Amino acid sequence: MSPTIGNSSQERKSGVFEPASELTGGHLAILVGLGAAIVAVGEMFRFSLGMPGHHGLEAMALLAAARLSTNYRWAATIAAISAASTAAALGAGHGGLVPLLYLAPGLVIDIGTMLVPTWRSKIVWLPLFAAFGHATKPVVKWMVMLGTDAHFGSVTRGLPYPFVTHLLFGFTGALAATLLWRSWQKRYR
Repeated sequence: MSPTIGNSSQERKSGVFEPASELTGGHLAILVGLGAAIVAVGEMFRFSLGMPGHHGLEAMALLAAARLSTNYRWAATIAAISAASTAAALGAGHGGLVPLLYLAPGLVIDIGTMLVPTWRSKIVWLPLFAAFGHATKPVVKWMVMLGTDAHFGSVTRGLPYPFVTHLLFGFTGALAATLLWRSWQKRYR
């Protein structure tokens, strides 16, 4: 009896979930789908924890999954562009700020992974990049509010509290995705 009966061959198992560095049509479709899912989940589950940034749990988890799914350097940015486009098409979000609020986290994640080429070796890097990416949202809102008469509920009383909660929710969502990704990889290697 062969030791591989009923199991995948070692040759097949070892490369099944290796992220590709080239962006194929299939990878692009996954990234666009993950970006659209960020908006869809946020719109479908309008639960409120009463804390600013709570949607960073699912949004940063999905952006982290986008980044983990490929070695393509702009993966999170592509997913973020998809989220921004979906939100704009649905009229979701904060009007003219929608593109920037969705795009900035993807850019921060991708630039962070470019600056730390060994980001996959430590579990904390991607959640840190996602935390700071998600925290760009209150910073952008606060800066716009300072320069205009616009009001954004989460930053009307100041920047520190929403900044910290965005950091925490962004970190937690990306950490959950990273842990799930690593668990999945270990199981199928």
